[in-house]
Amino acid sequence: MLFGIGGYVIWIANPTEQDNGKIIRYEMDMKKIFGLYILFFMVGTGELFAQNLTFVAKAPPSVVVNTPFQLSYTFNTMVDPNAMRVADVSAMEIIFGPSITQAQQNINGRSSSSTIVTYTLLPKKEGTYRIPAATITYNGKQFASNILTVTVLPPDKSATGGRANTQQRESSSATLSSQEIFLRAVASKTRVYEQEAILVTYKLYTVLDISNPTDLKFPDFKGFIMQQITPPANIQGQLEHFNGRNYTTYIINQVLLFPQHSGAIDIGAASGTFPVRIRLKQNANDPFAGFYDSFQDVSKVLTAPPIRITVDPLPANKPADFSGAVGDFKMTSDLSKASVKANESITLNIVISGTGNLNLINTLPVQFPHDFEAYPPKVNSSYQPTVSGISGTKTMEYLTIPRQPGDFVIPPVNFSYFDISSRNYRTISTPEYKVHVDKGTGGTSVVSNYTQKEDVKILNQDIRYINTDNFKVATQPVYLIKTLFYWLWLLIPFIIAVVLYFVFRKRIRDNANIALMKNKKANKMALKRLKQASCYLKEKKKEEFYDEVLKAYWGYLGDKLNIPPAELTKEKIVSELDLRGVPQTTTAHLMDMVNTCEFARYAPVAAPDAMDNLFNESVSMIEGLDGTIKKIGK
Repeated sequence: MLFGIGGYVIWIANPTEQDNGKIIRYEMDMKKIFGLYILFFMVGTGELFAQNLTFVAKAPPSVVVNTPFQLSYTFNTMVDPNAMRVADVSAMEIIFGPSITQAQQNINGRSSSSTIVTYTLLPKKEGTYRIPAATITYNGKQFASNILTVTVLPPDKSATGGRANTQQRESSSATLSSQEIFLRAVASKTRVYEQEAILVTYKLYTVLDISNPTDLKFPDFKGFIMQQITPPANIQGQLEHFNGRNYTTYIINQVLLFPQHSGAIDIGAASGTFPVRIRLKQNANDPFAGFYDSFQDVSKVLTAPPIRITVDPLPANKPADFSGAVGDFKMTSDLSKASVKANESITLNIVISGTGNLNLINTLPVQFPHDFEAYPPKVNSSYQPTVSGISGTKTMEYLTIPRQPGDFVIPPVNFSYFDISSRNYRTISTPEYKVHVDKGTGGTSVVSNYTQKEDVKILNQDIRYINTDNFKVATQPVYLIKTLFYWLWLLIPFIIAVVLYFVFRKRIRDNANIALMKNKKANKMALKRLKQASCYLKEKKKEEFYDEVLKAYWGYLGDKLNIPPAELTKEKIVSELDLRGVPQTTTAHLMDMVNTCEFARYAPVAAPDAMDNLFNESVSMIEGLDGTIKKIGK
C-alpha cells in the first residue's frame, strides 16, 4: 500500500493475499509506520510551514476619471481575506468588493491553492496616485504586497463618456480618420550631447480594434549608434491622454541611440501596415440587422513623421585621459594579493559600472612597476540596453608577475567621463596599492629585457636527477590498432549506415511527394487547430472559436483531397467527396457544419451548449472522414 506525503511515497503495508487482482489482506510493517511518522514531522511538516506567503497587487497603470477599474490581490495559498488590511486612497472610492475567489488544484500529485481578493474602484480626480501596500498577518507573520501607481486621465473632450463612445464607432464606409488611429515617434530628449543616450519609442495610438502590424519599416538611424530594446513577450495596451482624447497605445518598437557627432541629425520616418476592424452601420431595411453586427477589416498604412535631434558638442576642457565615456559611472578595484613571492602572479581587478555608453569604454592603462611582467587585460562585459540607457558592468582583469623581491607601488588608475547630470567632466581613481615581494624558492630570476617575454628565464630548474629508488619495469603495451575489437568497431558504423539507407529510402521517396505528405498530415493539422479552438471555447471567445473550427475544416479538406487553395470551393469539395465514395448524407452534414461556422462567427448563439456540440461533432466528423477517405482512396 502506497502513502504519499510532501512529495514522498512510502510502503506502509505488504500485500499477502490477492483475489482477482484485488488485495484482500495486509500485513502491517511497524517499522515503516514509524518511519512514516518521522517523515511527516521532519519533512512534510517542514515543507508545509516553510512556505512563505506571497501576494501581488495588480491594477491598470492608467484609467479614466469616473470610469471604474479593478484592483486585485492574488495570494499563493488559502488565506482569510478578513485578515487583510487595505489602505485608503482619497481620490478613489470603493464601489464594490471585496470579491473573493479561492481555488485549489492538484497537478501530478502536487497540490496548489490560491486566493484572489478584488475591489472595484471609481477614480474621482485626475492625477497620479500611489496605492500603498496592503498587509496581512499569516501564521503569526506580517506580509505586505507591492505598491502600485495609477494615473487617472481626464475624459475625452470630444464626447461625454470618454473612450467608450469611440469604441462603438459605426461607419457606412471603411474610411478612417487620423484622429482615430495614428503612429508617432517619441524621443526622450531632442537636445543632447554627443554620446548621450536617447530613447526613441514608436507608439501606436488607436481607439479601434487592431491586429498585428505588417510591413514595418524603420529608418537607418544614420549618425547614431543604435541599440535595440527587446520588447516584452506580451505587448499590453495602455491608456494615454493625447490632444484632448484618450487612446489605447501600443509600443511598436524602442531603440537607444547614441549620437556620434554634433549638429542637427534627422531621424527618418517610420511606417507600417495595420489591420483595423470597424463596425459598419446597420441597414434599417434588413430584418436581421438587430441580431448580429457587421464588421469590415481595413488595412491602414500609417507613418510616423521624422524627428530632429540637436546634438551639442562636449565641452572643450576635456581631461587628458578622456576617451569618450558619457553617462553616470562608478569604479571599484581590488588586488588579489598584497604580499607574494617572486615569480608568483597577482591580479588587479577594475570594475566600471553604471549607465551610459559602456560598450565604447576602452581598457584603462595600468602603470605596473618596472620589475613586474604584465599581460594584456582580460575584459568581461555584462550589460544590456534598457529604457533608461545601457546599464551594467565592464570588468578588466590585469595579470602581472613580480620578478624581483622588494617593496613596490601600483599607482592609482584614472578614469574620466562626462557626467550627464552635472554636465561636467569627472575623474575617478582607484586607490594606490603597495605590494611586498619576497625572494622566490624556485631559483634565481634572470631578466635581460622586460619587453621580450622569451628573455625571462628561471635558472636551477632545468636539471632532474636520476631516480635510484626501486621501480617497476612496464610491460610492452598491446596497441589497440592491432586488436580485432578495434576493427570490429570500425566496421559497425558502416553496417549501420547501410541498414539505415535501406530503411529510410522509402521514407525519402514519400517525403518528396508533397501531395502525399499533406494527405498524411491532414488529420494531424486539423486536430491541432481543433485543440486551439478548444482553448477559445473555454475562454468563451465565440468569433475566434468558429473561425478556428472553419480553418480546421478547410485545411483538412484541401490537404486530404489534394485541392489547391485557389480552387478550394464547396462545389469542388462535394464533387471530390462523391468521387471518393463518401456517402451523400455525410457530405451534406459536413456542408451544414461549415455553413454553421461561417454564419455563427457574427451571429448570436441560439443555445448555450451550441459551441460544445459543434466542437464534439467536428472532432467526430474529421476522424470519420479520415478513415472513410483513406479506406476508399486505397
